Amino acid sequence: MAPDALPSVVARDDLPRAALASEVVDAAAALEAGEDFPRDRMARIRAAAGRLAASEFRPDDLRHAALLLERQATLDLEVPTASRVPGVALLKRTLKTLMIWYLRFLGHQLTSFGQATARFGVTVANRVDGLEAEVADLRARVERLEADR
Repeated sequence: MAPDALPSVVARDDLPRAALASEVVDAAAALEAGEDFPRDRMARIRAAAGRLAASEFRPDDLRHAALLLERQATLDLEVPTASRVPGVALLKRTLKTLMIWYLRFLGHQLTSFGQATARFGVTVANRVDGLEAEVADLRARVERLEADR
């Protein structure tokens, strides 16, 4: 639908946005409470969205960069198998079945490497924080000594 073909009620500024948002949240909660709700799929989608979420931090924030690395260090082994081309989805599912043992092995190795790298980053951040605190303390002591002269 073209933007100019939208109903005029959408363009109004006096819509009860809070009530509408509450209604959407309630409807989503009702759908999620249903027995036919795809909980596993939604958990994977939410996890992927969390990993892809924008995260702002200062370029010199070592600790946050290490935590971001830790969050990104997990591989998703759920290979998409859907296809619009007839037969391709079946082929993809077959290949996934044949290769899943290797994908799991490779995914575990890469995830372990990423998590170890992240732990190293957090350790370095802790060390840098300690050194910065020590340098600040030493500077304060030097200033006091110079002031006493």
